[in-house]
Amino acid sequence: MGTGQTLMALVALTILATVTISANKLVLKRTDIVLQSEAMITGTAVGQAMIERITVKRFDENLPPPLTTDNVDDLSQVLGPDPGENPLDPSTFNDIDDYNGYRDSVLTPRLGYFWRTCSVYYVTENSPDANAGTQTFLKRIDVTVENPYIATPDSSIKLSKIVSYRYKD
Repeated sequence: MGTGQTLMALVALTILATVTISANKLVLKRTDIVLQSEAMITGTAVGQAMIERITVKRFDENLPPPLTTDNVDDLSQVLGPDPGENPLDPSTFNDIDDYNGYRDSVLTPRLGYFWRTCSVYYVTENSPDANAGTQTFLKRIDVTVENPYIATPDSSIKLSKIVSYRYKD
């Protein structure tokens, strides 16, 4: 084998290595994008499931059916689990605000754990994103879902829902 043939073989190997590395990078990038997309979809579903579980509860423990009120002072001042409710066991919760501060996880086969953290607080019609700091007829539920595959700076997404109390005159 002459010098020219050796040089051509080296050039061919260099081109092959470059093409192989580029192809591998594309495959890895595609896999990352697929995992991130799956994490966003799964995280949204996991968060939405928690919101649905919360919204089927009573609006406030102080207002069991059929009691109605048009006075916000009748509503709970303290948001979170009440005495007799286990903060680690949501089956003991009887109203929406009992989920304030609740945290759990959901294990998925492909993406591992998704951690959910709940926050419940009163809001006003004029400021639905801000904690009102006092009782209103609107409660906001925020569920933050975390997973390392979620493609955000803090690896989390937040889902929110505002629930209103309706009363009859």
